[in-house]
Amino acid sequence: MHRSPITGEEWWTLPGGGIENDESAIEAVIREIKEECGIECKPRSLVYVREFIGGDKERVHHVELYFTAEVDSYDIETGLDPELEEQYIVESRFLSKEEIESADISVYPQVLKHRFWDDLESGFVGQTVYLGIQE
Repeated sequence: MHRSPITGEEWWTLPGGGIENDESAIEAVIREIKEECGIECKPRSLVYVREFIGGDKERVHHVELYFTAEVDSYDIETGLDPELEEQYIVESRFLSKEEIESADISVYPQVLKHRFWDDLESGFVGQTVYLGIQE
């Protein structure tokens, strides 16, 4: 779970962050999962691509890549975002379909609430879904 240190707003989202210089998207996934959840992962398939345009103080344009991954251990530790002085990450854990669907706080990307579960069941066969721009 993330919480804004400024507004107190809370939301669930997947681990993530920017790709560093000379780092591949796969290397960034491995690093970000380790930083934010304390576990090793093996990224597999790119399943979604989404653009995000927004920001409170200055406009940002992010291209988000969503991968399936395998892990050897589900012993998650709440990590941190080393790029930020004030942390947004307050809890890291796996959520069930039921927990996500009934969450009383926002879940990002919104595809996780419904469509993701059908896509997961089908094995994401034959698709990389461009989720469009969110503002």
